[in-house]
Amino acid sequence: MVLIGKPEGQVGETKIYGSKATTHLVEVERVLKGDPGEGNIRISSMPPTCTAGDPYPDGDPLDTAERVIIFATKQGAEWFAMTPAQGVLPLPQGSNLPFQ
Repeated sequence: MVLIGKPEGQVGETKIYGSKATTHLVEVERVLKGDPGEGNIRISSMPPTCTAGDPYPDGDPLDTAERVIIFATKQGAEWFAMTPAQGVLPLPQGSNLPFQ
């Protein structure tokens, strides 16, 4: 799934690949690909599993109040950003998409 949205805050955590992942509520602005269903969606930030200690050594990419592009995949019943480094991209107000 690919969407434009705005994280509204943390709503819990889950585990993936043996690591803790923070779950965020995201206000969906526009769906570019896929079907997340109606309304806001819960998406967890994919942690880099090769680091010890802090699950987000460079910061949680969904811990922002800015608009973002999210590339997500579903694992079981939960949505996760596809990768730790490229699953969430910033999209400032009024910006065009960085792809066509």
